[in-house]
Amino acid sequence: MCYFEAILKRTSLQRLFILPFAALLLCLAVSVGWLLYQAGQDATDALSQKVLADMMGGINSAINRQLFDAGAALRVVAPDQVADTGDKPPTPIPFPVNVRRLEERMWIASGLFPAVGGFIGFAGTDGHFVGIRRTAANEFRVRLRGAGDGPSHLYRSRGPAAEMTFLESEEYDPRAQNWYLNALSRKKDTWSPVFLEGSSNEPVLMLARPVFGADKDVLGVVARELSLKPLREYLQALSMDRNGVAYIAERNGGLVASSNSENVFIQGPDVGPGGKTEHVRNTLSNAASPFMQQSWQLVQAYLQKHPDVVPITDPVIPSTINPPKPGKLIIGAFPSSHGQIEVAAQLHRDAAGLEWVAVVALPRSDFWGAINSSVYKSLYLGLLVILLALLVGYAILRWALRDIRKLTLAVRSIGSGRPFAKLNIDRKDEIGELAESFQEMERHLRTDRLTSLLNRDSLIAQIEFRRRTDVEPQLFRFAVLFVDLDKFKQVNDHYGHDEGDQVLIEVGLRLQNALRKEDEVARFGGDEFIVYLPGVADEESALAIAEKIYAVLNKPILMTNGDHCQIGASIGGALYPADGLDLETLLKVADKRMYSVKKFGGMTFSSPPPEDAS
Repeated sequence: MCYFEAILKRTSLQRLFILPFAALLLCLAVSVGWLLYQAGQDATDALSQKVLADMMGGINSAINRQLFDAGAALRVVAPDQVADTGDKPPTPIPFPVNVRRLEERMWIASGLFPAVGGFIGFAGTDGHFVGIRRTAANEFRVRLRGAGDGPSHLYRSRGPAAEMTFLESEEYDPRAQNWYLNALSRKKDTWSPVFLEGSSNEPVLMLARPVFGADKDVLGVVARELSLKPLREYLQALSMDRNGVAYIAERNGGLVASSNSENVFIQGPDVGPGGKTEHVRNTLSNAASPFMQQSWQLVQAYLQKHPDVVPITDPVIPSTINPPKPGKLIIGAFPSSHGQIEVAAQLHRDAAGLEWVAVVALPRSDFWGAINSSVYKSLYLGLLVILLALLVGYAILRWALRDIRKLTLAVRSIGSGRPFAKLNIDRKDEIGELAESFQEMERHLRTDRLTSLLNRDSLIAQIEFRRRTDVEPQLFRFAVLFVDLDKFKQVNDHYGHDEGDQVLIEVGLRLQNALRKEDEVARFGGDEFIVYLPGVADEESALAIAEKIYAVLNKPILMTNGDHCQIGASIGGALYPADGLDLETLLKVADKRMYSVKKFGGMTFSSPPPEDAS
């Protein structure tokens, strides 16, 4: 002790304070660095999961939209069977054996789903064939073939009642096509293999349904073509780093669509008739992109190890086209030769044999790089403050970590659809800039820039979040109102678009002031608005709110030049779950009722009259 005291006496006071604190600062610096690194990793995980989940949600919507349109068009021509109550067998809806009635249904299907290039056809067991393909907005190609073994004739037409112009004849027997043979063999709805459509040279596949007569004899097969071009265009329009990739593949690895330059078909080694190069299916094991191969191997290994992600399809009627049921969403980081890969994958399967896997793969470095700079700047700032005063530095360090945690929780809340709470971060350093960026991003993602109301996607996310987190899901009720301004076009035409924007802003304010505190209003687009009424379970309550909205929107609006304009509104409503079990269906119902009110008058919740009503 005396020796130690002697050393201290010979040591300067400056060293006495610096040496212990230097060691303490070093330990503190290591601790701070580790904590900030972990916070950055947490933020990276939350951000990557948010980005991957959003991308996968959009891809799933695109897949479901395409497959639903194909199945719905098919059901227009050949409706589903209707199951009787009790133990009785299902009763088939009669299929039109009259050629004219059959063609009417096919024209109706082409009109309801007006995708350019969409084809729908019927091939009878006697060789009769009717096929309609839309080649432009108001132009069609109609292929007809009589019973027997004669040729088919191709015509050009502008619609169901228009005159048809003969183009050519060719030998074509639909009974020899894969989609026809597969549907007859399986006796239910069946997807054909992917093939190249001759006129557009685009990859397509056919959804085929066998139809039966009253005596249960097979009359033929109805088929609807599904082009893969819209899925490819959607994937290629996704915003991602050049190192990332999104693709859809069959369960066996056959490529369906991708965000890069990979083609569904590639040139094969053989040459077919006429000197034409044969095309073969491209598989992910042969993909030119090593990143796609690596990510697909990871997804395959995960699916084999976790069979519980595979959806189970068990429809009541095997031939019914059900929307594909996606399996559990896979999101995780996997090691690879390209470093850590963030992968999201989801399996889609339906009763007709479809089995697709949608995959999004991004390098983890893409996410970490965006956060890395701010994390290390915060570390340097914390060390500088610690050097000035340990206590002040410690307080600032805790403050910084608390704010970073807020940012992490904010990112997670965005990913889960939870309403975005105010950050309350009042700083001028990098963390403050990051907080402002988060708040600005949230405003852009969730609000309409003109009216500052919620946008459609944000409203849907909030409704889904409330439905998932409701303590009593069986009692969850709400109503939606679809509001369309009646005379807004005249305002734009007479006063100009700047004044029209001011009118929309005023309408947004009036809607907010007319609603309850727990209600939400979102701008759907143009002069259309959506009002969400949580807890409203009956038409009377929703109608009372609709009448209040109608009253405030009918009051004159003061223009800049001193004029007053009166626009008014038409309102349609729908109730959950009475009018639909998903928001898209409810919006369609409310939209139809709104147009019925606009055209025929009546009540907000009255069913629309038939289209041929005078």
